[in-house]
Amino acid sequence: MHSSDRNDGGKKQSLKRWWIAALFLAVCILANAFLNYALIPPNAVRINLHNLRNGLQYDTVFLGTSHGQYGIDPASVDAEGGRSSVSLCMADAYPDDMYYLLKLTLETQKPSLVVYELDPSYWMNEQRRGSTQIFFYKEFPFSAAKLEYFAHKIMKLDFRSTLTPWCYYRNLYGQMADNLRLKGSEAYRQFDPSVLDISVGHYGGRGFIYRDRVEGENKGGFNNIPWDESAVKPLALNYFDKLVKLCRENSIELIAITTPVPQETADSFRDSYQAADGYFSSLMEAYEVPYLNFNRLLPGFLDRSMTGYWDYDGHMDGVLAGEFSGLLGRILREMEEGTFDPSGYFESKSGSSAS
Repeated sequence: MHSSDRNDGGKKQSLKRWWIAALFLAVCILANAFLNYALIPPNAVRINLHNLRNGLQYDTVFLGTSHGQYGIDPASVDAEGGRSSVSLCMADAYPDDMYYLLKLTLETQKPSLVVYELDPSYWMNEQRRGSTQIFFYKEFPFSAAKLEYFAHKIMKLDFRSTLTPWCYYRNLYGQMADNLRLKGSEAYRQFDPSVLDISVGHYGGRGFIYRDRVEGENKGGFNNIPWDESAVKPLALNYFDKLVKLCRENSIELIAITTPVPQETADSFRDSYQAADGYFSSLMEAYEVPYLNFNRLLPGFLDRSMTGYWDYDGHMDGVLAGEFSGLLGRILREMEEGTFDPSGYFESKSGSSAS
């Protein structure tokens, strides 16, 4: 056999190996895409992010956690405050996630006001490992914000979070058929919230989750995390600083709020809530960001008995959320008009300082 024949044979074998490797990689990519599609259920994040790109323009954007998701109804805020608002408050959204959510917002929206719903526990806790760390990123449309999000957060996570998020949902294999049916529906393609599985409630529009009021339901017990200033994460401070700068660079007014917990919870952990209020009041004063802590709301504005909450942590049902949102809309309107008098709504501030 001539050496040229041997060389040709070697090249063919090498090319075949490359083709086999490429085919294997393609099969892995397709299988991974299918498992992500089939195992991860439809969620409100996808609809919330679509709200930013549905052709409507909003002058007010709410950023925050599940307290804002259940407690702030943009429609009620707008009815009282004359605004056009949308909520990106979502469970497990940490300060770094909120920053990239605002970055994504600014690619299609030009808000004049950002309201940051501040839950002190999110400044002390570590985000849970696994699916919650990529819960928002995986629903981002391809964008500059998504690329920055990936580079600064997602790439640093466990490779399973980045490459195979479906593995955190593998225990839901029994729901694959339902997920495929829902995701193949016209309702899903049109971002219809009817495809969402929301326990004891429904998607109330523009990011708001309406929780039904259920008579006699078990509301659990106290589950709040006591305030500890020494536990504040540098990451939280860093990303809040970045968010403040991003707002100022885009001529956006920033207001921070804390939604009210039940009076029973506030009374049982009074020292903790006062210490947190002192810390964030001083921090926001240093940033020249107005801070409205509704745990200091004067009596008579809201019924803070357990009637309007579905847990002691402070998640509101839809009835109380509508009342609170109307009050918030009124205060935001007065702040815009320059007629807002804090003493007419709130007790005087506590006196701890931020570091």
